[in-house]
Amino acid sequence: MLESLQGRTALVTGASRGLGVYIARRLAAEGMHLVLSARDATKLETLRAELARGGIDVRVVAADVRSAADRARLVEEAGTIDVLVNNAGLEITRAFVDQSEGDVAAQLETNLVAPIDLTRRVLPSLLARKRGAVVHVSSMSGKSPTPYNAIYAATKYGLNGFTASIAIELEGSGVHAGVVCPSFVAEAGMWADTGLRAPTMMREVRPEAVADGVVAVIRGAEEVLVTPTPVRPLLALRELAPRLTGSLLKRMGVLATLEARAAHAKR
Repeated sequence: MLESLQGRTALVTGASRGLGVYIARRLAAEGMHLVLSARDATKLETLRAELARGGIDVRVVAADVRSAADRARLVEEAGTIDVLVNNAGLEITRAFVDQSEGDVAAQLETNLVAPIDLTRRVLPSLLARKRGAVVHVSSMSGKSPTPYNAIYAATKYGLNGFTASIAIELEGSGVHAGVVCPSFVAEAGMWADTGLRAPTMMREVRPEAVADGVVAVIRGAEEVLVTPTPVRPLLALRELAPRLTGSLLKRMGVLATLEARAAHAKR
């Protein structure tokens, strides 16, 4: 974990749009130097110019995290970093039977294989210096079943399990790993792109709250659930009585929202 972020360097993937922009801005406000990565070099350069005005060092590395070769090049060009923020994500919302082989592969590679591989590549340097943090931007879909989003949910469940497992391996090393799990995010990110409204009982969360969660993990938190209402009791209830899951999703309005989103994606 890192108590002081001033002057440290963070590599942020998926930095060209959505939550990545808010995360980059939040880390810049903490005085961190940044390596920003995404596929869109033009958008990265625009963000670099904005953040560099604050007097920090900002570099960009255009890369596609779905490519093993690009991941290797990204880590090499990033150089020495103190924090890895695996933010890049892909969500294809439709019924599982309607997902193509390419849909499945793209989500697995982006959301699970890439963060695992990037973590594997940066950990040796962090461990050698006995300091640093790995932050995975996951989702509440990694904490609760998400109908019409099964592959995305599978990747986020996997990411949460991976992070919790390596966190134990890293105990006492000076290096920390944790996850941030947002629910429906307003203004930025994949949910905001739909133009739909979150269920009344859930409501949207601000992207700034997700960025705050990233900072909290860097400073030592293991898991930050970014939701407008307490959900841990409901998650515990689901573990105790899995058969209630469908009923809970219906009562909370989540199932109807996800059905509407799947229908929206077909347009």
